[in-house]
Amino acid sequence: MDRRVRRAPDAEWVLMYRSGLSRARIAALVRVPPAAIGYHLVIARRQDPGLESEHRAAAGTLHPTYRDGLARVPGWDTNPRHAADEARWHDRLAQLVAFRAEGHDWPRHHDYDSDREHALGVWIHTQRYTRRAGDLDPAKLKLLDEAVPGWQTGRTRGRPPFRP
Repeated sequence: MDRRVRRAPDAEWVLMYRSGLSRARIAALVRVPPAAIGYHLVIARRQDPGLESEHRAAAGTLHPTYRDGLARVPGWDTNPRHAADEARWHDRLAQLVAFRAEGHDWPRHHDYDSDREHALGVWIHTQRYTRRAGDLDPAKLKLLDEAVPGWQTGRTRGRPPFRP
């Protein structure tokens, strides 16, 4: 353990943090408790408000050697979960269109008649909520408006409409 008294903030530790190293990694390298590193970094962040953003930017980048090596691996920088989520969204939209085309009212997420209706009801409820929050992607909003007009209002309250 480093026994010398350091004036806070320690410039070396701040430089290490600025270059993207975590508090725990710095503590392991210089053999001091992580709390001591944290104390110095709190003081450094007060003196330099941009330190945290520099740390985050540096922590999120790869060293050029690693980046160049990984570039040889096809698809290393793609996010398969994002692609699966997008495919599932479009699949649900197609299912909703088919559900409505079969003559059903808007699917419900409560008091549903089938698992299919429940899944679609939860999905459309989420789309309405996301739209009201202003977080729905404009392209998805346009697709919903074109594929299922009236999706934002959904069912009318009260008794279901009469079907002969």
